[in-house]
This record gives sequence, C-alpha cells and structure tokens, in this order.
Amino acid sequence: MRLIAHRGFAATAPENTIAAVRSAADYADAVEFDVRRCGSGELVVIHDETIDRVTDGVGAVADTDLSELRTMTVLDSGERVPTLEELLEALPPTVEVNLEMKAEGIAADVLEALEGLENRVVTTSFLLPELRTIRELDPDQPTGLLVSRHLETPVTTAVELDCDVIGANYWRCLTTGLVPRAGAVDLEIHAWSLERRLTAKLLELRGVDCVSADRPIRV
Repeated sequence: MRLIAHRGFAATAPENTIAAVRSAADYADAVEFDVRRCGSGELVVIHDETIDRVTDGVGAVADTDLSELRTMTVLDSGERVPTLEELLEALPPTVEVNLEMKAEGIAADVLEALEGLENRVVTTSFLLPELRTIRELDPDQPTGLLVSRHLETPVTTAVELDCDVIGANYWRCLTTGLVPRAGAVDLEIHAWSLERRLTAKLLELRGVDCVSADRPIRV
C-alpha cells in the first residue's frame, strides 16, 4: 500500500504550499494538491473557492489576481499560494502527484503545465467534464474519478470516463462494495482521508491501493 500526503500533510504543514509538498515528498509515496484558476488567469494551488480560510484576505480565488495573492501568506506560515508551475518545478522527480482539478475549464491548461514533467501525475476530480476533457486531449494521461457521496454508480462512471483510478472516502471503501467492484475492473483504488495506522491496515486488507492522510502515518 502507498501513502498519499493530502495537501502536503495539511495537519502538520501549511497546506498546498511548496514547503509542505517538499517536506511530504520525503516521507510519502505521492503528494496531493488542489488546483483552480485565479482572477488573472493563472492556475494556482489552493483548495477552497475563497481565500478566507487559508490567508488573511477575503474573497473568491476566481476574483483575486495573482499579484494580490502574492501579498498574502498561507496560515500565517510565511509561505505563499504557489502557481501550479512553481509547485511542479519544486517537486522531486521521483514523487508521484495526485493533482485535483477543483474548477471547470482548467483541464487543457493543466495538461500544458504537465508537459515534460518526469513525475507520474494522476489528474483527479469530482468534476466529470474535466475528466472527459483530459481524456479527449490526452488518451495517455492517467485520470482519477473522485467519488462524491451523491454519486450512485461510481465504478460504472469511472469506467465510462476511461479512468485509471477511483478515489473515495475511506468509510465508503470499508462499508460498501466499491472496492471489490473497482478491483474487478482493474481500477487503482485510493481512500481518503485517515488518521490512524489501523484504519490503513483495514483498507489494505480490503484491497485499497493507496491511502490519503493529513499527517504522516505508517502504512
């Protein structure tokens, strides 16, 4: 089983920052971070639709220019909200990447940013249009469907989208038939987000391939 550092181990570092991801890459098999478009058009690495929670600013990311974002720090850490290009350049070439697309209309620009990158990158999303666009533009790019609680046929949907990976809440992986059904069609299975090694062990016995955590745990 492999360990994914969720937002660069968000419980122990300023989430989705270069410092967090670099630090997490020393421990985890893969790092996960979130991408959306800011007001001036660049792709930036931030989870929420707004900047309110993680910076001292207020407003929607989509309405905030990069120049303004650069004046703010993430969770009073001194770290800035990075652009996607900046974060990718900072990654060690051996660490795997789970890149979650948080907004519609960014898939083509994400693919452009990934050109020439040595790392294995899985482009993931809850947003079906983004996964379709990735597949249409680059049939070889690994994709992953993230399963919302409202999605009733996750495995069927992942197969229809020609995904390589399916990701779901760890409780759903433990208590429903998602894992055996996904395994039967050769989908790589990711479970999020857990805190305890025992939970990881149960998921491994269940057949999960990767677990996502907010802090370093042994798997």
